[in-house]
Amino acid sequence: MTVSASTPSSTDLTTESTRVLYDQLVVLLKDLSHIKGIASLLGWDQLVMMPKNALDARANQMSVLDAAIHDMETSPVLGALLEECERRRLGGQLSSELNPYEMANIRIALKAYREETLVPKDVVREIASATAKANSAWKEAREASDFSKFAPFLEEQVKLARQSVGYKLNGGVCEEARKINQKARAALGLSDKDECYKGYYQVLVDSFEPGFKDDRLQVLFADLKRDLIPLIAKIKAKNFQHENGFLKGDFDIKRQAEFSDKFPARMGFDMDAGRLDESTHPFCSNSHPTDVRLATRYALDNFQEGITSTIHEAGHALYEQGRNKEYIDTPVSSPLSVGIHESQSLFWERLVMLSKPFWTYTLPLLKEQFADRENLQAASLDQFYLAFNRVEPTLIRLEADEVTYSMHIILRYEIEKALVEGDIQVADVPALWNAKMKEYLGLDVTEDRLGCLQDIHWSIGIMGYFPTYTLGSIYSVQIYNHARESIPDLDENLAKGEFHVLKEWLNKNVHEKGSLHESGDDLILELTGKPLDSSLYVKYLTEKYTTIYDL
Repeated sequence: MTVSASTPSSTDLTTESTRVLYDQLVVLLKDLSHIKGIASLLGWDQLVMMPKNALDARANQMSVLDAAIHDMETSPVLGALLEECERRRLGGQLSSELNPYEMANIRIALKAYREETLVPKDVVREIASATAKANSAWKEAREASDFSKFAPFLEEQVKLARQSVGYKLNGGVCEEARKINQKARAALGLSDKDECYKGYYQVLVDSFEPGFKDDRLQVLFADLKRDLIPLIAKIKAKNFQHENGFLKGDFDIKRQAEFSDKFPARMGFDMDAGRLDESTHPFCSNSHPTDVRLATRYALDNFQEGITSTIHEAGHALYEQGRNKEYIDTPVSSPLSVGIHESQSLFWERLVMLSKPFWTYTLPLLKEQFADRENLQAASLDQFYLAFNRVEPTLIRLEADEVTYSMHIILRYEIEKALVEGDIQVADVPALWNAKMKEYLGLDVTEDRLGCLQDIHWSIGIMGYFPTYTLGSIYSVQIYNHARESIPDLDENLAKGEFHVLKEWLNKNVHEKGSLHESGDDLILELTGKPLDSSLYVKYLTEKYTTIYDL
């Protein structure tokens, strides 16, 4: 039997062998993967190359394309195949005939199918169109440093996010979120017909970090504030900073790009299966492992930002190119845990790039690229290492050092959770942002561009993602600790620029796993023997910066 446009009857499917059933399913999943890749390329084009006047056309294109994807994701044919596979799994008929990767494909696709069938197609189209317009409005508002120009579009994004979550919540997608919502309604004396968005953020978190509870996030972030704010205060109290004059002044952007753009390939990124461009906001587009698009940005007066952004996004790209080749166009090939994916970029950006072995190899190359800068030529390896690891609170998340970075994430988490759950209004965002920045990092936000308009996420409808950056930081330390145990001469490899040793270890132990595990915790437990442990992250930061600042 071949899959046709009509819905197969349960009788038809129950007579098929498991292998034939699974093969039919994979055909549909691969087609879905390919069309999602097209949407990803259109998104990349909008952020990197699209003419300004093409906005309305692109909004319409994305609306139609997302509706088509939604049709494929909610196809009755796909649903019938998945439900029959699930029936057999529950009956114990699959595990003896399919391998763990194939079983995972069914699990992931079924979860996605059940969620997508809950959201009407007209809502999907509305979200796609609104997102294209919101992103353009964000760019203009950011350039003008005027939040009011973006506010109406953010209000629409919040409304649509709630609407989408509401359909899923009512459809029974996230039991944890339903419990939170029902408890809040009871406490407030509300009926099921009354508006109440408590628990909605849990649904968003679960979409990026499956199985991770929002109340666990609250405890984790409270612990980080308890441990890191005093560490930041101790460093500040030293009233001392290591010399970094050799990093000051204007660094020609073309020469910066010539230098930094070589690092993805040095790290193992296949430039024949990807490209690197510049954008307002750095990102990695994952249309397909054979076509991975990176975007970075450079600042004339901030050399560190350029190389940091490039290496960060290259870390994402290495994951994309390292995905399991045998299942390349099926769900199990992609990362289930965004925190694990983020850990790979932070792994390279912080644990590798901020290390002394990395600069043992890289500093001579930098001096060669900027041979005319006398103060840079005179800088020693130790001086450079200390300069790159300065702890200086900054308004910009992408420029933040690794000690203060989590404060940026916690701030965003608290604001977007309050927005989604109705505790604050969009108009409250700038003042609340500025107040939290003052409380957590002691900084005064002087304009919206340097505050609530700096990130792209809300403009493209991504809410619930920010916590994965800090989860990624915690994962990265735990993974790096294990890598050092597994590769005894890792420092020597890095000092010689032999980054491929680490990249290949990550390919085997992290990237190729994809979504084989149901959560980031599960992968970390298998890899390191321990679940996610934030104390290792705090220990790493405390020990490293106690030494650097002689605390």
